[in-house]
Parts: sequence; structure tokens; C-alpha cells
Amino acid sequence: MTETSTHLRTFVIANPVAGAGQVKEDWPLLERLLRANLPEVDFAFTEGPAHATLLAREALRTGWEMVVAVGGDGTLNEVVNGFYERPEPTTCYALDDEGWVLRRDLSLQPINPDAVLGLVPIGTGGDFRRSVGLMAGAAEAIERLRGRETRALDLGQVGFLDARGNLATRYFVNIASGGISGVVDAMANSTWKGLGGRASFAVATMRAFAKWKNIEVEVRLDDTSELRDRVLNLSVANGEYFGGGMWVAPGAELDDGRLQLIMMGDLSRPQALRMFTDIYKGSHLGHRKVSRHRARQVAVRLVEPSALALVDLDGEQPGKLPATFNVHHRALQFKA
Repeated sequence: MTETSTHLRTFVIANPVAGAGQVKEDWPLLERLLRANLPEVDFAFTEGPAHATLLAREALRTGWEMVVAVGGDGTLNEVVNGFYERPEPTTCYALDDEGWVLRRDLSLQPINPDAVLGLVPIGTGGDFRRSVGLMAGAAEAIERLRGRETRALDLGQVGFLDARGNLATRYFVNIASGGISGVVDAMANSTWKGLGGRASFAVATMRAFAKWKNIEVEVRLDDTSELRDRVLNLSVANGEYFGGGMWVAPGAELDDGRLQLIMMGDLSRPQALRMFTDIYKGSHLGHRKVSRHRARQVAVRLVEPSALALVDLDGEQPGKLPATFNVHHRALQFKA
């Protein structure tokens, strides 16, 4: 932990539809709490996908020192991406003839290297808040924003293919994954989330299982070891939780400079469904078809190029495999 000023000029980016509209409903109270706890604050509402990224970049370029995301994990992901100049995908990564996404130049270009990220978690999944201990609600999260302590967090970066098959790159702070989780997120994000995070993701998971077929992948860890398996899902974790409270990566640390890879192997549908409740307890790691690895870089390619495996980043679904996942050690200051 480090200390910073309690008088940071703060710009708040709120997603009004987060939490099935809870942010919009609670905004009068949230605004009063924010103004009562922060000496200089302004805010804006997001109006659609990727808007939070644009708002964060503009806020930092115009001198705001702390940017706070009010919403779920997807809103947080967009805000984090706005802390940096938009990276050129082909400068960062290249796609070779064998289907590997190769790392090139991952130099970060922060808009303000001293900028601080804040979070008021109100959303469907709310998984990142579990790893940083923001479980008591919005009022406590806002009180933390006026404190002095910040924590340097690792920043994940992934190179992948977008929906058109072009190279793309994006940052993440919690968990990235490929496989059935991408289908689950696509389904969860396209339906009403008023049931809450756990129920919404559970329903989406059941729907995804109905059409999913496991994929065969090759995985390279730090360019030193290679794995090959047919998998249900791969999770590349900076934090511990995803999918509305699934404890998918117990022991993953947000600031150790490494990513934790959880490979859920060639599980049959009955096996996967039986394991479903184990993931919430973290006991799935004892299954013989589940393995855990740690690395600074995880590269994944499809053995069958015609297969489709969607990528999930902090609850959002921006593209598909193949992909390479990297980590920037303690690159992001978070108001703790």
C-alpha cells in the first residue's frame, strides 16, 4: 500500500443500466455521498458500449487525477482501458501462419502515469470487488475514495481476434478466458439481469451447455513449455472470481506479476454440471481434468482453426481465440 493525497480531482463515470438499472435508480443518493466525501468531483453517464473508455481518456487528458467507475465489471474494464492511449494491435501483436498470436511491443502509454482508479461496484457479476474487499456496499466504497491508501495492481493485456478476424488488443484487471465462458457472457449480457449476478450467470451457463462442444487447444507458457488438450474452458486470472461469484482461481494475486491459468479439460456435460457448484467453493481444482499453471505470458491457439471459441474479458465478450495474454506488473494505481 502507498499513500496519496486526499484531495484528488475526481471524475466519476457511471453506467446507468448497471445492476439492471440500479445505478440510475440509486443515483440521487450516490451523487450526494460522492459530493459529501470528495472535495472536487464531476460525473458523466455512459451512453453505450465503449463510451466509458472515451470518457476516461478525456477526463485524464483534461487534468482529472482520479477516475471512478460506478457499475459492474464491464464498466470497470472500459474505464481501465481509458487510462491508456489506444494501442495499435499490429504494433503490440502479430498473427503467424500457425495461428499463434505473437507478442511484439507491449509498451504502455498511460495518459497520466500518476492517475488513480476508483470503483463503486454496482453490477450483475461484481467479481472484481471480491478480490479487493469491496463487499460492504456502495457507501463504504465511496468512503474509501476519500482515503489516502492506494494499491498498485497488475494490468493484464490480451491480443486476440475480433469478430471480423482482425487483430485486436485490450487491457483487463480481473479475469480473461476463452471457451464456454465467452458463450456464457454473450448470453448473460444479452438478457435481463434483474435476477442478480449468480442467478443470471447460472441461467446463461445452462443455456450455453446445450450447444457447446469442447475445443482442442495448444497453450504456450512463457515460451518455455507447451500443453495440448481438449478443454471446456481456460481462465487466465489476475483476480480470483468470475461469472457472478465463481471462485475459479483461488490464490490468484492482483500484484504478483503473474497470471494464473486454470484449464478445465475434456469434461463431459454431466461432469461439468456436477462441477458447477464446486467452482463457487474453489474445490474444482481437485478434479483430475482441471489443472493450474502460473506464467507471465499465456498463448493459446486452436488446433482446429475452424472451431469458434469466444474470449471473455472482465465479463465482456469482445472477440475470439487465438489469443496471447500478458501482464504489466503493478502498472495501475487503485484507490484501496
